[in-house]
Amino acid sequence: MIDQKETQKLPPLLTPQVLAEVLGVPISFCYTLVRSKGFPSFRVGKKWLIATDKLMAWIDAQTSSDECRDEKKV
Repeated sequence: MIDQKETQKLPPLLTPQVLAEVLGVPISFCYTLVRSKGFPSFRVGKKWLIATDKLMAWIDAQTSSDECRDEKKV
């Protein structure tokens, strides 16, 4: 998991490539995430961007829910 100090080092907007590095997951998974409903991403032209503060709130919501413990899909 990303700790508080590490999140402060991140830029305000992330690309899927940076998101993949931060989360430690494949880039293909990040593109699935950015296209999924409820994930905090948006497009500028053809480029996907993720707001870091909204990402952290989304991660908190995912990890604090009972559904997370039931291993449901993201």
